Amino acid sequence: MYAHSSRPAISPINGVTRRKLILLCVLLVALGAFVLATRGPATPKPNPPGTFSFAVLGDAPYYFWEDLQYSLVLQELEANDLSLVIQVGDIFWRPCTDALYERSRDWYNGLRHPVIFTPGDNEWSDCWEPRSGGYAPLERLDRLREIFYSDPARSMGSNPLTLESQAGDEDFGEYVENARWRYGAIVFATVHLIGSWNGRVQFDGRTSEDDRGSIERTAAATAWMRETFELARSSQTNAVVLAFHADPNFEEPEHDRYRRTFEPFLEALEEEIEAFGRPVLIVHGDNHDYLVDHPLVRRTTGQRLENLTRMQVPGSPRVGWVRVTVNPDAVDPFAFESNVVPVWKYW
Repeated sequence: MYAHSSRPAISPINGVTRRKLILLCVLLVALGAFVLATRGPATPKPNPPGTFSFAVLGDAPYYFWEDLQYSLVLQELEANDLSLVIQVGDIFWRPCTDALYERSRDWYNGLRHPVIFTPGDNEWSDCWEPRSGGYAPLERLDRLREIFYSDPARSMGSNPLTLESQAGDEDFGEYVENARWRYGAIVFATVHLIGSWNGRVQFDGRTSEDDRGSIERTAAATAWMRETFELARSSQTNAVVLAFHADPNFEEPEHDRYRRTFEPFLEALEEEIEAFGRPVLIVHGDNHDYLVDHPLVRRTTGQRLENLTRMQVPGSPRVGWVRVTVNPDAVDPFAFESNVVPVWKYW
């Protein structure tokens, strides 16, 4: 008598199973090839002869998966021939911790390009929100200044630019974040204007100091902007570039309630752009949609200020940057290219 075996019988692979295994292998090979072929940042693009480029970015990363995409953005910036990088604020969403401030500072200091940063509302003004940490906004602004502007005469980046800062102004010396510099025949400046009604959103615990801070910050921005145009008019300057975080509702009428929180800056800006008469570029974030237009109408004449171009950067969930190529001698000196990491790309 033969003993009964408990081992199951092994069936040969039939034709249908074999075809499924082959198809699975083909799919795995194709997926591996796709991952390898799309690994890393896009191929850098050279600047056309006689031009230079700078990058502008903001409003990201907000979520942990965007952190992965942001690492690709940093790699792209590192690989491209850029004269400088401007970060227009909202470097994270929440919480408003020193650790997130320091993380962003270290990212930008790791780039080989000069990096100039102007704050957004997420970094301090909105920090009263419970999920942001329930901080006092002005306390967070003080801490942000300590971490990012310990030397306001130098940009971030491993090859920093020398900056002129409003820190040297006897009336507005606390606004160390307002900076100015020249690159070639272009004058650049940052001014501290933020979203969230220019920092005037009401919240439990808001004080008269918060209200006064918004008014004084806007006055400092207005003074710094006027000085920038005065410098541009008195020197051989082909164009002016202004950077800030907020979308101040340029296209709305002057009596628009949201727009009015940015006065007297906007009225003074109209005057200066008209008097300058040469190209002016404003770069900002806030609304997260990539946009290039000519939105500002002079309130005294009803005429559009055609020498002003506005560029708004893409933001979360679109993680990326905008390349601005400058031909200093051209009538229209600025060209734009939006570079957004594909939504599926994390490697």
